[in-house]
Amino acid sequence: MYQDLYEYLVLNKQLSIPGIGTFLLERKPAGTDITHRQITPPLFSIRLDTTSETPAKKLFYWLAAKLHIHYHEAIVRFNSFSYDLKQQVMAGNKITWQGVGTLSKAISGEIRFDSSVKDYRFDPPVSATRMIRDKAVHTVRVGEEERTSDEMTEWLNPDQEKKTYWWAPALIAVVILLVFVIIYFSQNGFTSAAAGNQKTLSPQHPSPAYTVPK
Repeated sequence: MYQDLYEYLVLNKQLSIPGIGTFLLERKPAGTDITHRQITPPLFSIRLDTTSETPAKKLFYWLAAKLHIHYHEAIVRFNSFSYDLKQQVMAGNKITWQGVGTLSKAISGEIRFDSSVKDYRFDPPVSATRMIRDKAVHTVRVGEEERTSDEMTEWLNPDQEKKTYWWAPALIAVVILLVFVIIYFSQNGFTSAAAGNQKTLSPQHPSPAYTVPK
């Protein structure tokens, strides 16, 4: 039954055995090793709490399904296992439970437990390199709603009025005019006479309003 109870401990994180105590599978969360650029996996340890030893009812249902026996028979088998285990330990025998640890009797008469799982890592560290992605969109929780990072950026920094370039056509017209002026003066010279009309005007003699008969 040792292997079956070990499986139950791994699945449910705790196992209570009358007369012994409650075995607890404790988990330390994964961490970040910045120096070596790694993410360390979770650490697991098993310890014994002798102040609590009352098994949960779901243990008997689980054993019954696992061993394909009746619920009440599962209770009888488990209680018999617990009694024999305690008797062996109190008699001075050292009980090694594979994957869990060693049970023995202390000088004071109490049950001593040496765990075989102390800060154990089931997985190796994973290398992690920081990546910076420009304009990456992610979800941000705001109150009871979820918004994207782009939406929050627009909300915190409202759009400024777009600049208008109404003066661009006028600037183009001025540039064209200057080009024509420069071409004109380059051909006619930069004199005051060049700025006037170069056509020669011939005065016209007015016809007499009347003639005197001879």
